[in-house]
Amino acid sequence: MKKSREHKLKAFETDRQDFKDYLLKEYENIAEAHFRTNEAISSFFRYYLIIMAIPVTIYSAIIGLSPEIGDYVVPLTLLSALISLIIAVIGFCVLFYIINLRMDAILYARNVNAIRKYFYDKAPMDLAARLQFRVLPQTPSLPAYFEWHYFIWVVISFAIFNSIYMFSGLAIFSIPITDILQLTSLNEIFNLIGKLSPLFIGWTLLFFILHIGGYRWIAHHREHTYLKSFTLGIDIDGVINEHRDHFCDLLYTLVGKQLCPEKITTIPIHDDPALGVSRKDEKCVFNYLNYWIDMPPIRSARDNIVKLRNMLGLKIHIFTHRPWPSKEVRESQKYEEWMNKAIKMYKKSNIIIPRLLSKLKRNKYSYKIVDRIINQMLILRMRTNVRRLRLDPLDLITKCWLQSKGFQYDELTIEKGSEDISDPQGKVRNRFYIRP
Repeated sequence: MKKSREHKLKAFETDRQDFKDYLLKEYENIAEAHFRTNEAISSFFRYYLIIMAIPVTIYSAIIGLSPEIGDYVVPLTLLSALISLIIAVIGFCVLFYIINLRMDAILYARNVNAIRKYFYDKAPMDLAARLQFRVLPQTPSLPAYFEWHYFIWVVISFAIFNSIYMFSGLAIFSIPITDILQLTSLNEIFNLIGKLSPLFIGWTLLFFILHIGGYRWIAHHREHTYLKSFTLGIDIDGVINEHRDHFCDLLYTLVGKQLCPEKITTIPIHDDPALGVSRKDEKCVFNYLNYWIDMPPIRSARDNIVKLRNMLGLKIHIFTHRPWPSKEVRESQKYEEWMNKAIKMYKKSNIIIPRLLSKLKRNKYSYKIVDRIINQMLILRMRTNVRRLRLDPLDLITKCWLQSKGFQYDELTIEKGSEDISDPQGKVRNRFYIRP
């Protein structure tokens, strides 16, 4: 017993030392990545300033050489205006790339702070000594993603330059070239700008605000959403419907076997020999179309999902694995019944396309044409072998069932392939592969 305890203690100490070594290595790597990110930001800003100088150089050359280049003044001036607009848009995109680089640097800094805190908390020294040595922060929530006193000035610089080029490009396209070439002083330039439509100033101001607002939005996203999941995955069968009771009722009706719903603890059911339900019995129920259409919902499920969405702000992602009907039904005339019923349910539903189609009923001719097109498209998708285009009748029935029962959700995934496979290389679509 003593040796076993010593062995466990030794293993624990080894694991703790391994974890410390890992943190130290992680600290080095993240610190290096942090500094490299800051260097990348500086490099991009320098490149941006070089690009910013291009239109100024072109404008100066055109004004200085206007007597020599003659007829080429107008097209060159318009070309330079177009270049100004392009550079303004490119500068806007570059800014957002730099913002994300800065956000990554802050994320690395927060991680370094957390590792630093771990070692300071474990350090064998009193509070006075700890405060004396503690210079750099140890708070994982610092620095803030939105930096009022530091990075905001970089954003404002981009906003000013980009807005000036946006305004100059728009202005040149609206002012006669001859008036531009005759400018000789700043007063004349300001007088000409004063004659422009307020719309140009409005667009420029909006473009300026987009820089600051975009930075604020990305910072908020990083602080409250990035690397965090606010999505709740919900299965259908047994979670929002009474599938066990419904299965047992139809099993008795179709096969003549009685089964207590509470005894069903294994799926598929035929894997439990104590239940006395064969694979053939299962297929008889699951291949029965009305099993899926008449599925009763759990009464409280709809209201609980509404609370989760509205009170907690969660996104609801519904999953279900329904590989039915089986192959023998798909290859028979019975499959036509599945397709027709799915299309009929779809047209009666309150989903967007059927809702828009119902508004065409006043014009019978248009309604018939659109209705026929929708019919043919759905039939083609149900018959095609192209995996990305294929629509199974049960997929459509499931979607219509959820809508008819009043379930509110953000996304629905009808899983394909094995529901236990999480390898993205597999040709599957399931809850393990999809990232919320």
